[in-house]
Amino acid sequence: MVQEQASAKPGQKQPGIWKTSFVALSQCWANVVVVAVSLIGLALWQWAAPFSGQVYVIFVFGLVISGYFALSLFVWLQNGHAGVFAFREIDRSRVRLFSGRYLALQLLDTLPSSLGLFVLTGHFLLSPEDMAKVSNLSAIGITSIITFLVLWIVLVFFATLLPAALAGDGSGVGRAIARGRKTVWYVTGRILLGPLLMMFLGSMIVNLVQTAGGEPLISGEGTLVLNTTSVITMVVSSLQYVIVTAMIVVIVSRAYQRGEKRLTEEKNIAENQSLAYE
Repeated sequence: MVQEQASAKPGQKQPGIWKTSFVALSQCWANVVVVAVSLIGLALWQWAAPFSGQVYVIFVFGLVISGYFALSLFVWLQNGHAGVFAFREIDRSRVRLFSGRYLALQLLDTLPSSLGLFVLTGHFLLSPEDMAKVSNLSAIGITSIITFLVLWIVLVFFATLLPAALAGDGSGVGRAIARGRKTVWYVTGRILLGPLLMMFLGSMIVNLVQTAGGEPLISGEGTLVLNTTSVITMVVSSLQYVIVTAMIVVIVSRAYQRGEKRLTEEKNIAENQSLAYE
């Protein structure tokens, strides 16, 4: 990573994921604005013009937005390019490979929980109104656990396929799993100290805002209500999303570097031992 190598002097540890994430966000501020506005726009769309199947349309738009944001952060971390169209500085074949892998990993993470929701509720995805229904709380709890477990597997063993695509090293799933075995504890620990902690703090802030506001988020008809509390909640949730995404990108980028370094060291040791026996 160009930017991290420049900021860390020889003999010193790399900056923590919190610091690096906020540096990445500050450097990619234009991308952050685009993503935040897009997320708030999608949320307002749900309030202003709800329709049957909207949750699926929003899911597709969400994939595009999250993929664009992740690509922008990876590009800055690896090559130092920032800006709304920074991905143009990367070879198009690598961008296409990254996009295909990102879509596959997102579907891999979403499919198990969606199937669980379908079995329990009859819907693959739930709208905000459906999520507020008491009858769906148990299904949401079960599928949330499934989502977290699958996401952990994806981040540990498969996510390094993304920086590998942009680096153009040609490695596949087998190499990604091998990297994951070398960095499983690093990734797990950083997820707990970074994204999971940030999500907990964000949830606390949202709960405090909702409690202090005293305004209902769901009307008596079961629809979302647009008021001061809901707007603040929406803004806090969007900020939480961009920070968590930045942290995950930093963790995955470092896991790719660490995994490759350890695998290369093991290969060199094995080759030296083989030569010594000869």
